[in-house]
Amino acid sequence: MIEALPDPGTQAGLSLYIGATALLTLLAKVGWDRWRAEDVEEVELADLLEETTVEDGLEEGQILDDIAEHHQHVVAPAAIEWDTRTARVGDQWTSTLYIADYPDYPKDGYLTELFELTDVEFDLTVHITPKSQQQARDELQRVADDLQADADLESTVRGSYLQERANEALSTYKSVENGSRVFKQGMFITVRAESRDELRDAVRTVRSRLREQPAGLSPKTAICKQDLAIQAAAPIGPNPFGREATALGGAVGALLASPHNATILEDGGVEFGVHWKNQSPVVIDPFARENGYAMFTIGDPGSGKSFGSKQNFIRSIEQSEDRIGIILEPLNNWAGVAEALGGERITIGGDMGLNPLEIKPTPERVQRAMGKDASPYREKLDSVMSFLSNYFALRGITLGDRRTTLETAIERAYSRNGITDDIATHHNESPTMRDVLDILEEMVETPTEYVVRTDEEATKIEEDATWLIDQLRPFAEDGRYENLGRETEFDIRDEKVIYLDLAQQEGSLGGSTSLIMQLLISLVYERAKETDKEVVFVIDEARYIMQDAASLEYLEIVFRHHRHHNLSIRLVTQTVDEFFQHPESEAIIDQCAIKQFHHLDGMDREWANEFGLNSAQMRFVQEAVPGNDRTGYSEALVGVDGEWRGIEVRAMEDETAVIDFDPKAQSQAELPGRSADTPTEPSMNTDSATSRQVSTPPQTDGGQHGGESDHE
Repeated sequence: MIEALPDPGTQAGLSLYIGATALLTLLAKVGWDRWRAEDVEEVELADLLEETTVEDGLEEGQILDDIAEHHQHVVAPAAIEWDTRTARVGDQWTSTLYIADYPDYPKDGYLTELFELTDVEFDLTVHITPKSQQQARDELQRVADDLQADADLESTVRGSYLQERANEALSTYKSVENGSRVFKQGMFITVRAESRDELRDAVRTVRSRLREQPAGLSPKTAICKQDLAIQAAAPIGPNPFGREATALGGAVGALLASPHNATILEDGGVEFGVHWKNQSPVVIDPFARENGYAMFTIGDPGSGKSFGSKQNFIRSIEQSEDRIGIILEPLNNWAGVAEALGGERITIGGDMGLNPLEIKPTPERVQRAMGKDASPYREKLDSVMSFLSNYFALRGITLGDRRTTLETAIERAYSRNGITDDIATHHNESPTMRDVLDILEEMVETPTEYVVRTDEEATKIEEDATWLIDQLRPFAEDGRYENLGRETEFDIRDEKVIYLDLAQQEGSLGGSTSLIMQLLISLVYERAKETDKEVVFVIDEARYIMQDAASLEYLEIVFRHHRHHNLSIRLVTQTVDEFFQHPESEAIIDQCAIKQFHHLDGMDREWANEFGLNSAQMRFVQEAVPGNDRTGYSEALVGVDGEWRGIEVRAMEDETAVIDFDPKAQSQAELPGRSADTPTEPSMNTDSATSRQVSTPPQTDGGQHGGESDHE
């Protein structure tokens, strides 16, 4: 056998020996692996883990599967129905447009008016891709050469047009040669609506905004290619539709400036929030309005309206040293803000005097701005009669024809103090309700002195005066409203912040709340006449005064003339219906140049029409995010001079600490800027906060009316 084997020195023998060696090695390896496998014990990984770990892993796996499925539904709808010009994506109808032609020299922010649309839901996607500079130069040179050649060959009028185009192409080529970047740009707009009819109107609106200046674009519908167009309009992904144009860096910059101009930025204003779409600040100056400085804020409890109102008040006061802040509210919700700003807190519940008949002189600067027929004296008489009418109404009493006798007594009280229609006499000391009672007493004793024509008047004057003395008895000494029969014993002119706290014992609110609120509004109005500073006057829980017709008549006068005295009145309330119960309240709305709506379930089509909101703006208010710690902001719709913006109200950490400060549960050291060593130093003002008392009865004829704070 050995002799039969081939010689290993030959090629055939060497190949045989090598093959045999490889085969034996392979057989040995297989045998070794089998032998080793018999010694290894196979176990399941789950057997090595604790049972709870395995169960947790299964639960986590299920959660991940659910999240993946949720992401699928978020990114793409379950089904899409394609049409020639539209598509039904989920529950909405859509139509996607593309831009066919662009202006040669677009203006900065040329899409601003498109982004200002609040009644149309749309998505805008722009694909911007840098191009090779060398390739761009070659293409532009070729285009310029071709246009110049055509212009040289054409001897008709068209030659002039071609020459202009050749010059523009040459200018573009020179810009690229000088370093301008070149891009490919494709723009797509997907318009959305709930129905075909709404979609048709929305597309028409978007087309109009794109065609008109400053945009000057040529929008086209992607006919029979809605599938490709809607993919190109997606927030991520390529552009399968195509239709791209060449744009220089300046054109791209002009485009990117558009969303940042869809906001309000006014010099001297304060930030109300950030634009809900592009996060740019919305800065508004209420004192810059031509039709008045008043505003109102409406929202459901917990919507963020109180938080936003407090934040806006803090920013308004801290922005200017020449600005006075006054807070009037009945639920003790603004104590932290007043404390932080070093305000003087005047709690209505002590023994300090408040004079309903107080009149203050009108400064010359205001007199020059007033009309020839304006009369501060007559305004004050109307204010006093409005106050007393409200007083009688709360007691369930009708004044009737006794009003004439009461008006005569009030005018005689002013006259005896030398106060007439002449503004120069308004420096004199104001009469009080006790002076009016003295004159009514004289009417009973000597009625003939007040007779105008016939002696028969004396009997009626005597009877009216007797009845009025009995009804106005609470204003006399030791009476229920004794402090309202004396001179006003505090001054708001020298304070930076005043907190007129109407909170009663245990937070209850009596029927006289609107009466006292009206009186305090009159007091603030009179004080605002004297100062040359801007006054920010916040009235929280404004429904207490808006629901009483007796107080609305004077309140309308205040709103009609507030801007002459640099007075910005800011109403905060929960419902909208009180603005439409009386003609006077509707007139007050017309005087509010700034309107702010937080989440409001009651905002239906009827109220939206009253406030001039379209369907999209109405839905924004209905679906606005209420304020909470999870989101970190609340949403609101702000209207300025008839233009509406959706905003997110966000606060800085120190602002939140001030707004949420509770003097009953927290110490002053917990306010930003304070410490235990400096408990009386406010964080935002150098004056220490003080507190005074003004008395009113704890409960009135109108009964109790409780209320809950919408503290957020």
